[in-house]
Amino acid sequence: MNFSRKSILTLAGAIVLAGAIIVGGIYGPTAWKVFRGQAEIPEDQVVIQTPPVNYAVPGEGDTQVSSSNGEESTATIGETPSKPDTNSNTSPDSKGIKKYKEPDLSLMNIAPSIEDYFGEGALSDAARTLAFGASWNIHQYADGYLFGVTAGPQMNEPDIKKYIIFHKTLWEKQMENEANSNQAATFDVYFRNLLNRGVDAFDTKDKIRIEQFHLEIHDLDTHLFRDDMSSKVYGATPFATKRSE
Repeated sequence: MNFSRKSILTLAGAIVLAGAIIVGGIYGPTAWKVFRGQAEIPEDQVVIQTPPVNYAVPGEGDTQVSSSNGEESTATIGETPSKPDTNSNTSPDSKGIKKYKEPDLSLMNIAPSIEDYFGEGALSDAARTLAFGASWNIHQYADGYLFGVTAGPQMNEPDIKKYIIFHKTLWEKQMENEANSNQAATFDVYFRNLLNRGVDAFDTKDKIRIEQFHLEIHDLDTHLFRDDMSSKVYGATPFATKRSE
């Protein structure tokens, strides 16, 4: 059978892409960069981990915060935007810039209100790990977007939107393989809708909706999956957290 050079190159490209998706795994920017690298990056995009040119740390009493594209945001829930956590899941370098940090499974400590949705008779360990990793990862970039380079790694709105879609797609694929997904339908529907809200918020660049999404992903990551006693509870999910203020 004769193959043209174009056909061979097309087939080889398809095989490489499929392999990249499999090897990429379920976490973090390593797999994400595979997809971002398929297209030429426009000049006006913010490069991951690169601080915006006009970034300035807001003062203690300021009501404005800088976003990852260098613009100031007055997005609020109530009167002022919530401040970044003092204990985030990112690690600062010597200049105080927080960079992406891989999910630490040793910190997983699921709240009783969602614990029954995972484990025996419900979702698998793989699904639990995927939900934890997605919440951890997206939370970092939401922090960085709203509060600047000292709060989290940097990405602009279109890329954060794609990043959320990336994790949402992985979750949906995982649910297709879950034998007992009906036992966790409440959490599954909530998680899908939460990610959809995040996609829509960053798509429209609506700062108020982005902040609302941030509150939810913060609580899901920090309290429902990790029970971080040092960070604020916003009470932004329909599930009770392990503690109250």
